[in-house]
This record gives sequence, C-alpha cells and structure tokens, in this order.
Amino acid sequence: MRKAIFFIGLLLVLTPLLNGCSFWEKKTTEPVPQQEDRLPQKDSQLRETVFYFPDSSWRVIVPVRYNIPWQEGIARATLGYTEEGQVPLAIAALGLAPLLPAGTEVLGMTIRDGLARVDFNRTFLNYDVNNERNYIYGLVFTLTEFPTVNRVEFLVEGNNLGTLPGGMAASEPFSRYNGLNLEIAEEAQDAAQTERITLYYLYQTTQDAFYVPVTRVIGKTGQVVDRTVEELITGPAPGSPLFSAIPRSVALENVTVTGGKVTIRMAGDFSTAVGGQVAADQIRDQLALTLTEIPGVMEIEVLVRDKAPQFAAGVSFPSSFSRPKNWNYVPTRENLDTLQ
Repeated sequence: MRKAIFFIGLLLVLTPLLNGCSFWEKKTTEPVPQQEDRLPQKDSQLRETVFYFPDSSWRVIVPVRYNIPWQEGIARATLGYTEEGQVPLAIAALGLAPLLPAGTEVLGMTIRDGLARVDFNRTFLNYDVNNERNYIYGLVFTLTEFPTVNRVEFLVEGNNLGTLPGGMAASEPFSRYNGLNLEIAEEAQDAAQTERITLYYLYQTTQDAFYVPVTRVIGKTGQVVDRTVEELITGPAPGSPLFSAIPRSVALENVTVTGGKVTIRMAGDFSTAVGGQVAADQIRDQLALTLTEIPGVMEIEVLVRDKAPQFAAGVSFPSSFSRPKNWNYVPTRENLDTLQ
C-alpha cells in the first residue's frame, strides 16, 4: 500500500517535468492561422471607384464603375486613370474618351472640411473650350464620389483660377449643385423660380448600354415626384445621343407616395418595348435610379390597370423594386488593375 502511494506521488511530481520534455511531442506554439484568417495587404485590395468619362464626341458624361488598387492618396491616384494614355483598356474599349490631356500632372492635392484643392501643371488647361463644362464637371463628379469631398477647387501651378479659358468662373469651388449633362426645359427659361431634377437615360457604348444622369432644369413645382416621372417619360432632349427604354406608347396616369414607396400608375402598352428582358430591366432601372435620387424614396411600384406591366411572352417585371447596385460596372481585365 505504501509502495502504491509512493509511486502515485512520484508520478504527480514528475508529470509537470515530463510535459516539458521533447519526447512528449506536445506543441506549445500558437497554431498558424489559415489563409482565410489573414487580412490581405492593403496594396492587394481593390476599391470600386466611380469615374465620369465623356463619350467620344464629348456630348455627354458617362459614369463608369471600375475597380482600382487601393493606395494612400486614392483620390489623387484616381485622377491619373482619367488622363489620356492612362485610361484602363477595359474603359477605353467602351468608346469613351479620356478626361485629362496627356501630360497633365497633379502637383499637389489636399482634402479638408469637404474641400478638395487640386493643383495641376499648366497642361490642365490644354482642352477644347467647347467642352469646358463637361471637362470640369467630369472631374468634379469623379472627385465628389469620395465621401470626404463635396467641393472641388482647381489651381494651376499654385495659382487660383479666376476664369477658365472657355469663360466659366472658377474663383469659387465647384460642387454637384449645377448638375451633370445639363438640360434646360423651355418653360424654365422664362420661369421666375426653377428647380433641378435628375433623370436617367441610356447611352449605347461599343459593348453595352450605360445609364447616364441628366440634370434637367424645370419651372418650380410642388409635385416633384409626379413631374420627375413625367419628364422621364418625355425622354431625352431632341438631338441628344441618349435614349430611353420606356416606350412612347405609355403615359402617366397618377403617382402616389406612401412613406418611402412611390406607386406609378400608367396607361399604354409595354409590350412594344424593343429588346425583351433587357428592355424590361432597363425600364426598371431607369425608374429606380431616377426616383431614388429624390430624398426619402426607397421603393418603386409600377401598375397598369392595377397590375404589373405586361411585356412580351417570357419577359418578367417585378411588382416592386429599389435602386440597383451594380449598374455601369466594368469588370477589371486580367493584368489591367494598374495603369497602362
């Protein structure tokens, strides 16, 4: 009995020592994390960035969503992708033109209290003055896609610009207030009070149709939702390179707003829409993009005789929908996630 107690006691004493000996083969280091547990390095991450490029004739500015490598000073780096000769091939293949002239350099850039101050070399001014508004606002809208920027001031070699070569005043910072792809309705030219609404139409690139925002100035109205739908159905301005998927055979009956939901009642024949399911999707997204620009609107419903619009056989249209997430997205081509 005493021997048994002795051996048990000896075992209890030796066990902690034996645990530290190599012949126990017990690993005392922390396990190596698996690949999915490791955070990727920042220089290997991609950031979805929205660029605003002109069409080849500089008549409209087209938003394009494209992934670029994340880096410090991402807003400054973004401008580099808009320079002639530096536009990613996947975007250039759409038939869109570069914004900045070749040789344009960003000498400095600061962002403070929502204001981005960008200092360019003199090449910045080497643009066609007939395209001045689209040139400036293509840059302004690109930079104000960043949440820290809501105003943009342009400098050339450290100097403030009072007036641009084409006559635009540049002594004050630019913002999105004046809009993109500006159209002025005939009624607004003589109206004492006006307001701006945003309408989304389509532009046919060499590959797909892209959604393009149009700022239309209209006479001030107390029925902004109704008027927005009316103007969208009216279509782009005559001579515009843009088009609408909404058939001319449909007309607005009335609009009701309940909370964040807009119900649009229409009359007419949607089956005349050319393009089958693609056209139905474009109509849905035109309405969704346009109406969700109005503060508070989250959901849209379209009815014809109290039912969802009827398209050609095999074409579906949702009973209600919200703003799309992946519109105008251009996939990054292999090995083209950096500048050319």
